[in-house]
Amino acid sequence: MGPRRYCLQMLIAGIAAASLVTCSCTTTATPTGNGQAVVDFDAILLRRLILNNSATSNATDVAAVSVHQIMETIGYLFKAPRILNETFDKAPELNNELFWEVVHGAEALAGIKGILAESEVVALLDSMAARVAQLPTHLCWPVLRRVVLAALMQRRLQHGPFGLDAAAAAARLCVRFFLLHRTAAGRKGIIDFFHISKAGGTTFCQLAKLNGCRTQSFAARRNCLIREFDDVPRWVNHTLHVSLAPRGLRTPWFANWGSKQRNSVSCHIRKRFMMRRRFNILANEFTVYGAQRIPRNAHVCPGHLNVLQLRHPHLRLRSHLMWVWALYDHHFKEQASEFFPTHGSTHWRALLPAATDNYYIRSLLGESVYFLPPENLTLTHLAAARLAITQFDVLLLLEQPSMNEVLYEMAIGWGLGFGAVHARTSSQVHEVGRQGLPDSEDWKELLKQNELDMDLYRFGSLLALLDVIVFDMAREAGLGSGYSSVSADGGEGGGAGNAAIAGSRAVNPGDDEQWELPGNSTTQRSMCGFVSANEADDVLPAWLVV
Repeated sequence: MGPRRYCLQMLIAGIAAASLVTCSCTTTATPTGNGQAVVDFDAILLRRLILNNSATSNATDVAAVSVHQIMETIGYLFKAPRILNETFDKAPELNNELFWEVVHGAEALAGIKGILAESEVVALLDSMAARVAQLPTHLCWPVLRRVVLAALMQRRLQHGPFGLDAAAAAARLCVRFFLLHRTAAGRKGIIDFFHISKAGGTTFCQLAKLNGCRTQSFAARRNCLIREFDDVPRWVNHTLHVSLAPRGLRTPWFANWGSKQRNSVSCHIRKRFMMRRRFNILANEFTVYGAQRIPRNAHVCPGHLNVLQLRHPHLRLRSHLMWVWALYDHHFKEQASEFFPTHGSTHWRALLPAATDNYYIRSLLGESVYFLPPENLTLTHLAAARLAITQFDVLLLLEQPSMNEVLYEMAIGWGLGFGAVHARTSSQVHEVGRQGLPDSEDWKELLKQNELDMDLYRFGSLLALLDVIVFDMAREAGLGSGYSSVSADGGEGGGAGNAAIAGSRAVNPGDDEQWELPGNSTTQRSMCGFVSANEADDVLPAWLVV
């Protein structure tokens, strides 16, 4: 271990030790030289490092923060602006000169061009904030935001706590990014939720319903999908399913991998369709748009507020296998066994070619990668998927409910959410689904085949950590709009109001969702958060971003 790496490890250990001594992760306001209160950047950074280092109940290796991962992520983010255009065609942030001016400022802040004195840091941060304030408001600028936060974190890790004036300047810069994000979300007018199957997408869609969003359907089998856009997931290998099916059985909807080509619907058409119907949320449960032939064309729609939620790949995979097994049991009853001559890893990989083999990477790089044979996925695809993640405006982690609460309120503008997200499937589904899981040796083999997804998940976890620092700073600065955590059993996780869920959250295959706020609830619904800021305008106003 080199001396620099060792010093950084000792620094983070020292930060954590200090937190234990003070026994507090709360944010404090410290007066600057001019007497103004400043949000404590160190306290928020510490709170998020500890939060992201917590494990879930089912996986103890969930993106634990290490110095190596932090520095690797920071280094990758500094490279991202220069390699985005080499990887993808549509990265709109890079076309603005102010973007590059702020990137150069971030590189100087991080010490890439030499160590800065404290007074120089303050001047640089204020200069960067001024440029951020001049950026066009049709984008949320997620790539730039993460590059700047990477620079702030690297400066903190290498040179210790910011002085009071520098901390104040860092807070002003974070607030500028938040205000830009909030304004852009209002101009976009639509939440585009990229629903990775079995990663909490149904919960997100139902939370959208509780927060007053509108879409074509919130039913369980629709999940905020727009029928005309054809963004349904492709799970089960159609050819294999048909070859195993007894004569006369109807082919179910989920046996569509390799048989159902997606209808190509442009971002412009999607936006007009949604706005004319006053819908403000849609889900996409297949792949990102474009890239039917080459991954270079993969993209999200820049005129939408693009949201992605990640779940630990091992837990997501386990849930997916159990759900598909339960679907077969539900649809075919006693004949379900015909489709599973074995439930070993080899059969599962043949039956679910994409879902069992680095599903995140395949989904994020479009159809041309989604249908690739397993042996064709390489580290090049992992690098491209990392770049794809950086372009999402909001990044959530299913296993981090406290982090998500900040993002629901400050990145999406929702006033209601869950203090903790639990599996929505019923105990019956779990009992049935467990029967189809591979044995321990086969399961280990499946996990080994998904190591690229694990690397991507660790990277995404650290991006979410950087994001939440900005939004946490803005909330502590008094820019939050209020938030209530609701629960399914009538209890509350925080905030004001009688926030509880009526009806069962447990779902069996074929069931419909029953999530509603009770009629006597005093909790106020928002109008789908930031994206509804301009809903009083005409159906297709002049500021419409497509």
